[in-house]
Amino acid sequence: MVKKTDLDKLMKKYQPVVKKTGEQLAKAVKIAEDDISKMYKVAQAHVEIQMKNLQKEKLYHELGKYVAGKLAKGEFDVPELEKYKKQLFRIDSEGAKVKKKLSRINIAGKSKKTSKKK
Repeated sequence: MVKKTDLDKLMKKYQPVVKKTGEQLAKAVKIAEDDISKMYKVAQAHVEIQMKNLQKEKLYHELGKYVAGKLAKGEFDVPELEKYKKQLFRIDSEGAKVKKKLSRINIAGKSKKTSKKK
């Protein structure tokens, strides 16, 4: 069994090393806390930037829809937008054709289902 005097000697011997190690650990923890805080702030700023970009994209979308509606109705007479007007009408026409095709498929599918039930 270790005597109290031996334990006192060991404590006196290693106390400066333990104290120095504790101080170094405290400094390391402080540095790590500062780094983590900085990384959090950077990440938060990136999120804010992405949110602003999303808001801008949403505004572009709304503006585009507004201009396209006015352009299709002939309420805008801007020569630079004429090429977009042609594309808009072409895409609308193609979309209408696909919708008709879909409705024919649905009608044909319903008539087959009703004839099988009989």
